[in-house]
Amino acid sequence: MPDPNLKSASSAFIRVQKGIQVTTPIVDLHNLTKIYTGKPEPAVADISFTLQPGEIVALLGPNGAGKTTTIKMLLGLITPTTGQALVCGYDTAVPWQRQRAMPHLGAVLEGARNIYWRLSPTANLRYFGTLRGVPKQELEQRIEFWLNRLDLQDVAHKEVRFFSRGMQQKVAIAAALLHEPDSLLLDEPTLGLDVQAAKLVETIIVELAEQGKAILLTTHMMALAERLASQILIMNGGQTIAHGDTNTLRYQFPKDTAVEIWLNGVMGEGDVRWFEHKYDNLKIAHQKEATVLAWPDASQQQILQLFADLDAHAYVVNRIERREANLEELFLRLLEAPSVTV
Repeated sequence: MPDPNLKSASSAFIRVQKGIQVTTPIVDLHNLTKIYTGKPEPAVADISFTLQPGEIVALLGPNGAGKTTTIKMLLGLITPTTGQALVCGYDTAVPWQRQRAMPHLGAVLEGARNIYWRLSPTANLRYFGTLRGVPKQELEQRIEFWLNRLDLQDVAHKEVRFFSRGMQQKVAIAAALLHEPDSLLLDEPTLGLDVQAAKLVETIIVELAEQGKAILLTTHMMALAERLASQILIMNGGQTIAHGDTNTLRYQFPKDTAVEIWLNGVMGEGDVRWFEHKYDNLKIAHQKEATVLAWPDASQQQILQLFADLDAHAYVVNRIERREANLEELFLRLLEAPSVTV
């Protein structure tokens, strides 16, 4: 059963200090490090961050960056070599404290590993709701709510093993939310979902944050992270190489802008090769009956020279735009320079 004194960390973990309201982090990682036996380098090295009520933090990085190890340490599934992972002030590496922390934590692991595949959605939710201390008089009502909210009512009594990956993912999300935790760990929450279902899950994540839930999500979908996250944390080689909002990351690379030049008509293959050979980093693509030239970090002098060459080849410029780098471009730039820490 949940600790009655910590029924809602979203509200209980707000204190007043010298007349000023101060919010204590729901999740707090202190210098977390994991070194596996026989491995020369740490899987995770000295990572620290917090999750405040209502905050969404996106944990990003290539495969092998240390994201999964970090999540498993936060869940208490792996013991850190050094450092602490605290949930509502409880150290998840200490068995009795982990037991106190778990009612405040919900998790969706990649591949829907937090549900039983030989049970139906209803049986899964009934089991996990009971396990996590949901009052018996509320349990059936909550099960019905989440089955309907995630469009699972028509398959409520079928075994999960017969479901598509996306349907299994929705059952896992319902199981993680049933006990109304104060914090959520979502490992690739939209993996395997069709466009409509992914949009539904995205809407639910936003609603939960608005209700004061603290959310940590991992994803390879940079656009999703950019839309949802108030903070971005990028890992590589077990280390944090960037942490901040997208505007903060852009500030580190103020020249990370791209010029887009739109031409009328489709450029011939021979001309595409000629222009891309002459101008480093120039990328040319076709958009229906138009041609788009994208050129990161182009100077005004370079653009004028390009215009002259386009005119000489009888191409007509329709419009030119300069835009800031998006999160995906910043992410790739940071991975190219892992020694840079934001």
